[in-house]
Amino acid sequence: MTTAHVRALLDHIDAELPRESWPHWTDGWPHEIEAALLDAAFSARATYGTPTTGVRAVITRWRDHRGAPLDDLTALAAHADEPEGLPAVLNNRQRVPGNYTTKAQAVATAAHSLTELGCSTSADLRSDDAQRYAVVTVPGFGAATWECFAMQLGVRTAASHQLVCDFLVETLALESPPSTADAEDLVAAAAARLEITPATFTHAIWRYQRRQRRAAGAR
Repeated sequence: MTTAHVRALLDHIDAELPRESWPHWTDGWPHEIEAALLDAAFSARATYGTPTTGVRAVITRWRDHRGAPLDDLTALAAHADEPEGLPAVLNNRQRVPGNYTTKAQAVATAAHSLTELGCSTSADLRSDDAQRYAVVTVPGFGAATWECFAMQLGVRTAASHQLVCDFLVETLALESPPSTADAEDLVAAAAARLEITPATFTHAIWRYQRRQRRAAGAR
């Protein structure tokens, strides 16, 4: 990857997902697995909002209830058998896609399934089939929920890496996908120019690419 590639990438960022108006320029929720799971659930088909509205307001309410840091899924899992418990705490009764249950109850169910596998903290999460299955099989959740959850914690999956590579190919009109090393070097170089972490840049790209895919599917 060349300096010209970095410049073209930065120009595209300025045009398509400027930092002043794109809400996903964040590191996600490193070391806070509870916040990551709440984000993955409540950002589905919803406005992301500000720290006091939307998804982040839900996380703030849970933080106020729990205290920081939010890195033990057993607290969410404790509500798995209380359909009305977590929605009341979060003051949010949004439903999952398909209207199976509330997003809050789906979060509690996923948290319980993950803790049953020994995954309670961010250090326990990894990209494996068992943990993925525990999330995607919750009614109303799916592959995107799992990918978003992992992304929030900096856990790289094959699917999330592919989305970033697709973004680079489309943005830079590359003839072939970049190697893993080239993709990571390009992301790191652009992040350095923007004075942010590669994790923040990757997160923003992933969210943007997901939105583009959804928009294309609607046409």
